[in-house]
Amino acid sequence: MKCSYLCALALALGFLVPSSVVAQTEATVAPEVVATFRPQLSDTTSKQLIKNYLAVSGGKQAYIKLKNVIATGSIVEAGKLKSFRLIETQDGRRQLTYTWKHLGRTYKTLYSFDGVHTWQQQLLPKEEHPELFSGRDAIHFAHQHWLIQPFVEPLIADYVFKYQGMSKVAGRPAYIITGYGKYNIRSWFYFDKEKHLLTRWGGKGTIAGIEEYMDYRATRFAAVNGVLLPKQIELLAENSPFGTITFETISANQPIDSQIFSMPPSTIPTLRQKIAR
Repeated sequence: MKCSYLCALALALGFLVPSSVVAQTEATVAPEVVATFRPQLSDTTSKQLIKNYLAVSGGKQAYIKLKNVIATGSIVEAGKLKSFRLIETQDGRRQLTYTWKHLGRTYKTLYSFDGVHTWQQQLLPKEEHPELFSGRDAIHFAHQHWLIQPFVEPLIADYVFKYQGMSKVAGRPAYIITGYGKYNIRSWFYFDKEKHLLTRWGGKGTIAGIEEYMDYRATRFAAVNGVLLPKQIELLAENSPFGTITFETISANQPIDSQIFSMPPSTIPTLRQKIAR
């Protein structure tokens, strides 16, 4: 079988393209039809695609050294504008704070995943008790990262990857792999065929209580500590755009108190405590 121009170019640049990929360049696979069973081991093709991605995004060692990122920016969903502060760590913990205005009032809500539990807390206009956050939305929040993906230790140890075929991202050919994470939670990842960058990823989520296939499509990139990360992300639900994430600042390897990810005890007096006073 002859290797295509892109295949030959990849080989010349040192990016190995397994024969299984060369043989399936015309296949198309949508996320909703991928197999749901968890393989025992990651296949060679998936591992090579991840290796290629790490190489072009700054190198595996640079990615390993990216212990955490702190980002600020704005998100527009269904026409509503919110600002955010995001923290993600290499071991999978994350915290996201949204701030927005409505009818002249400021609202602020925090979501956090400590590696085991997901919780949330309303901070404004009135501080509420922190509470555990569960269901499909909590699973999506814990597993669908915006910046740091599960491609190096320690997080990759929870995953098995399976190559699924070819698709397109914004009209460009892309390879798809499915990642089976802890508790067999599925995510999918699209790697640009020519540039090898991760240009789309996603998993199941909910919108207005309805379960949807929710994806993130990177449209711009920027280097952070030598690693190429998304600078702008388009939000997709069932392949239809519904929002945009724009990063204004991204810093890496900042001192972070690990306790911030854990749900704090409530400091808000209960009604009984107020009466006792």
